Amino acid sequence: MEYIVEGPIQTPVMGIYDVIVSGGGPAGLAAAISSARLGAKTLLIEKNGWLGGMATSGLVHPFMPSYAGDKPINKGVFWEVVERMVALEAAVHPDDTKMGTGQTGFVVWPHAHVTPFDAEVLKWVIQDLVEEAKVEVVLHADVVQALHEGNTATGVVIESKSGRMAFMAKQLVDTTGDADLAKFLGIGYQKGNATDGSMQPATLFFRLAGVDRQKIDAYIKANPEERHFKTFAQKAISDGKFIPSKHDILLFYTPREGEVAINTTRVHGIDGTNVFDLTRAEFETRRQVRILVNFFREYVPGFEHCYITTTAQEIGIRETRRIIGEYILNVEDVLDTHQFADNIAQCAYMIDIHDRKSTQLFYTPVPDGKSYGIPYRCLIPQNMENILFAGRCISATQEAQGSLRVMPPSFSLGQAAGTAAALSALGQVTPRKLDIEKLRKTLVENGQVVDALA
Repeated sequence: MEYIVEGPIQTPVMGIYDVIVSGGGPAGLAAAISSARLGAKTLLIEKNGWLGGMATSGLVHPFMPSYAGDKPINKGVFWEVVERMVALEAAVHPDDTKMGTGQTGFVVWPHAHVTPFDAEVLKWVIQDLVEEAKVEVVLHADVVQALHEGNTATGVVIESKSGRMAFMAKQLVDTTGDADLAKFLGIGYQKGNATDGSMQPATLFFRLAGVDRQKIDAYIKANPEERHFKTFAQKAISDGKFIPSKHDILLFYTPREGEVAINTTRVHGIDGTNVFDLTRAEFETRRQVRILVNFFREYVPGFEHCYITTTAQEIGIRETRRIIGEYILNVEDVLDTHQFADNIAQCAYMIDIHDRKSTQLFYTPVPDGKSYGIPYRCLIPQNMENILFAGRCISATQEAQGSLRVMPPSFSLGQAAGTAAALSALGQVTPRKLDIEKLRKTLVENGQVVDALA
């Protein structure tokens, strides 16, 4: 491989903060809002021109279950978002969504208490919350480097249309989803499974309108075994008209009349940190969308007059880097619903693994009505101070990450990281030495559920 040598670069320092959050998805939003509300001067950096991550850019729909049984466990900032969306008639409250309906993708198990939402209105609600908390925001900016002095993180460097610039902070929070700052700082991480490092496939969500949902409901009621339209998929395959991207067809009703969200495209062999893989995935999934739109029109009752309204602005990546933290959450912790002395969040979502090579899905439930704790130590990397991680890139095995990677627990993890970063910055201690009981108490005071509900 050939290289070029670039000359010395003078990068202007544009600001000094208590806390800098890199990544404006669910975890990053909750982190920045929580930090700023505690009085920390907080900067949120996002690569897109809007906030929300996979909820907006990726059109991932709906918010997956945020309950243990019938009790909500992912609350705090997430709950504020839900309640504001419901008040604007842009979401269905998770109390009101039942398994086996179009809102839950006709899934009989385990999709009770999902939250269907309107992604465009969500952008408004997110912006309101961020502005009310007085979070400073920089959009259209890629974090391209993290700064450190010895084993202490000190800031980040961004690239944008305005050029290269730096921001310094007492504490950093990585909510990039891909643990980008871990790579920049030399923090240890894992990728994929333990055998060959392969990762779950990528998916591009899209939405169809002009759908007769009454006709779909009637068909599913008469043919409950066909809730994922497998017979139609098999017929299309035999006709040579449909290239299967999943073992079934998964769709969800949105709050908009006559509209559905489709979670069916799939590309294997993708590394979400490799730009060439991402480019291939974007092209391949958009090709699959064209095939699927024709499939729905020709084969599936209720879709005869459907039309595409939007595809996600970016491909959905289920997993990439996972940091090696002070504790690595494992599958036994999840399935045994283990609780920790340093719990900072709860999760009850099933282990949801999309096979790395086939179209199979592997679901393993958390015991009904129970949840497991996520310890603060999973947010703290080994051998680097003044940085925390939140979202799907925290310290966990691939199986455990298959449960906690969805958006409601990501909000909770972000709230915990942002709260810890603010308390550390204002108290002039490292996150590793932060008083855990003070952190847990602060989280509870701000609506977070940290311990299992009775």
